[in-house]
Amino acid sequence: PAPVPGEGRLPRQLAGEGGIAIEGVDPKRLPSRSLSAEAEVVIDAGQAWGGIYSFAQDNGDYERGWLLGYNESKFVFWVSTGGAMVEVRSKAGFETGRVYHLVGTFDGKSVRLYIDGVLEGERAAVGEIAYPDAAYYAIGGYRDDDENFPMRGELRSVHLYGEALTPAMVVTRARERGVDVSPDAALPPDLEFAVRPALQFVSPTSARVTWESTAPGGSAVAFGRTRRLGEVARSEKAGGEHSVLLEDLEPGATYYYKVGWTSRGRKKFSPVFEFTTATNFTRPPVPGGGGGGPVADTAAQVLERTGVCKGYALVFGAAERELALELVRASDLNVVLAEADPAEVAGARRYLYERGAHGARATVLHTGGVAGVLPLTSGMVNLLVSRREIPPAEVGRLLVPGRGKAYFLEDGSLVEQPRGEGSGDWTHQYGDAANSAASGEQLSGATASGQFALAWVGRPGADFGIDRQPRMPAPLSADGRLFHQGMNRLVALDAHNGAVLWGLEVPDLRRINLPRDCSNWCADGERLFVAVRDRAWVLEAGTGRRLRTLAVVPRPGQGGGDFHWGYIAREGRMLIGSGVRSEAFYRDFWTSAQWFDGKAGSEGAKKVCSDSLFGYALDRASTGPVWTYRDGLIINPTITAYEGRVYFIETRNRSLADSPGRRLSGAALWQDQFLVALDAATGDKVWERPLDTEDGTVAVYLQAAAGQLLASVSNTQYHLYCFDAASGDPVWQTSVAWPDDHHSGHIQHPVITAGVVYLQPNGIDMGTGEIVTTKVGARSGCHTYVGAGGALLYRGGGRMVSLWDRETETVTNWSRLRPSCWLSTIPASGMLLMPEAGGGCSCGSWMETSVGFIPRVRLGDVVGRGEQP
Repeated sequence: PAPVPGEGRLPRQLAGEGGIAIEGVDPKRLPSRSLSAEAEVVIDAGQAWGGIYSFAQDNGDYERGWLLGYNESKFVFWVSTGGAMVEVRSKAGFETGRVYHLVGTFDGKSVRLYIDGVLEGERAAVGEIAYPDAAYYAIGGYRDDDENFPMRGELRSVHLYGEALTPAMVVTRARERGVDVSPDAALPPDLEFAVRPALQFVSPTSARVTWESTAPGGSAVAFGRTRRLGEVARSEKAGGEHSVLLEDLEPGATYYYKVGWTSRGRKKFSPVFEFTTATNFTRPPVPGGGGGGPVADTAAQVLERTGVCKGYALVFGAAERELALELVRASDLNVVLAEADPAEVAGARRYLYERGAHGARATVLHTGGVAGVLPLTSGMVNLLVSRREIPPAEVGRLLVPGRGKAYFLEDGSLVEQPRGEGSGDWTHQYGDAANSAASGEQLSGATASGQFALAWVGRPGADFGIDRQPRMPAPLSADGRLFHQGMNRLVALDAHNGAVLWGLEVPDLRRINLPRDCSNWCADGERLFVAVRDRAWVLEAGTGRRLRTLAVVPRPGQGGGDFHWGYIAREGRMLIGSGVRSEAFYRDFWTSAQWFDGKAGSEGAKKVCSDSLFGYALDRASTGPVWTYRDGLIINPTITAYEGRVYFIETRNRSLADSPGRRLSGAALWQDQFLVALDAATGDKVWERPLDTEDGTVAVYLQAAAGQLLASVSNTQYHLYCFDAASGDPVWQTSVAWPDDHHSGHIQHPVITAGVVYLQPNGIDMGTGEIVTTKVGARSGCHTYVGAGGALLYRGGGRMVSLWDRETETVTNWSRLRPSCWLSTIPASGMLLMPEAGGGCSCGSWMETSVGFIPRVRLGDVVGRGEQP
């Protein structure tokens, strides 16, 4: 097809720093029933509003016209047919400095985006293009009445067509411009990966990249300090699982890498991924070792018998300085050597310093002897080693609850520390798979900030997370391990002492706007389950080693390439998952539009919906699901697992099921709704009930506790609906006002604990729906509440981390400590855990570091003797 006639004769006017912005173009001259915008472009840097070619106005709710452009990481094409823009984004991020051929098409039914001849995305859009009365015909930037954003890069050509190019026409145009579009290139490039890449630091100067390929052939990783890369590390395997080591990495530096492989005689490459060695928390090695000898053999025996090789070890007596050194050399432990004699302390320090261990991996602590209480925080020692007898009470106080072990050299006896009474785990986004927002953690009865002491302070810091924390997944804690997500990365810490156990850089990990979606991970005592694109990774909790992966189950007839793993939960022996179309997830985090605090009608208030629900049996070696459920579209924030069942709200409105979109809002989402209960082990439908609630235009949640289900719906206020979990029969319903309509006041997730539903400022009896208090501590800034034993944990006055005592209804806080914009502080493992997750927010002056607090009653005589805990 020929370009639109007369385009070249339009008057031109330079727009700001670059690009062309033409005024006075009559929108009636532009195509409205069908259109194609084409461009050859090189992007030098991403930006929030990156325009390439457009005739558009985007001013608040007034969105008109069309735009071919890009954001911080991806290409976009959007069209307005009268309402909000319909936008398609590329699946993979663009590489700076590379030439791309782009085509966006509209045919009156759908919007499509092609990159280098390949269809990247498609969304329904019915009607004609709704044009603004006046706009700039912008080339090489985005410009409207109040904004002007020149493109950062090089624009080689643009064309506008009065019809929608067919896929064959797009391929022809791409080939005419030198793009190698072979028949198999029409497949999404992600299909070359059976399992997507992950990077794990293995030393202060090296990292290992692992992935699995679907195609046979050689493979390699190119990496470097710039996107030009430069270094190459080759895999020795030809297909299947791959692992390569990147060496000689500089500290505190940003690196880029991409995976390349040869398939059917053609070289192919992944997108360019990024990582930073600033988040390399591996411990420095200590020279020497490996020569054997009695002391080295003893160290090996201690490590083998106890199975403890990470965290903190406490060794008694300067005479054991050689053993302390060999423990450091043979493990990832940091070793504290305790000694009472000042002369022996000096000698031990000198010995360890001369061998490169002191200050880096070993510390010599001057103590008052082994008979008394050491000035160490309770529950911080993973491994205690002594040749002499230690008072049992002190051994029990020092050891990490649940996994700490003491080894006595004289007789080879072993003492294992049991888990603390009343200790609970935080294994899912809202505490448990039932979404109660509380756990069984009792915190030894502590309900006020003054009843806690600082147990540890450490990593990670603010550079680990996403800027402004746009409501990311909550941290998890199980069996004394704390798991925390950041910017396409995760880390495992010892919950009791903050020691870094392991970390992973995962380019495809990011998921945000959790109030309108569900989390991407859960945990148990042995494993961490992480949804990464089209698979769930089953990771060994103590090491991060990938044990297996499980594939998403797509909707029949629509293939697996466009579906990613959505919901994930552990219920009994089953891992429950859902299939979501890839473009539905929220991933962009920059600009005010990604704050996700909006109300009805905003893009961020749309709910992510799943096409399928399925269950894998974790005690089976089979790679296939035990069951799959498909009927309507399942609203992700309502999926709840509880006592062997899975509950959810779905819409069976066929108009939505037949449309390509799965990030939904509007009246159609709340029509033909059902509340459904499935057997978690078999997928059999236990019951279903037609549901007619208020429209949850702002937020909707489902929770379970005490044999009941609670649906919370927010539009202009909160509407609560309680059902019997066994039958689905309604029990009660009520409505309460928002405390405010901003900073999460209108999207709070309720807490259910001790038979009461807490939703600021109210406490509501779970059995009757009656209000039992109106004095819940008031929030300040974005956050939601967490049940923490006898208190609620939240962001209170002055935006500080606060506790509201449920019995006395009084508030205490920690000054200069601030949680994230959703949920980042959790009670678990007998502690309050606060991994840093608020760095980058505009309300600054906070201590941007991770901390753990311990109830003071667990400190024993340490505080009583005047020592610092």
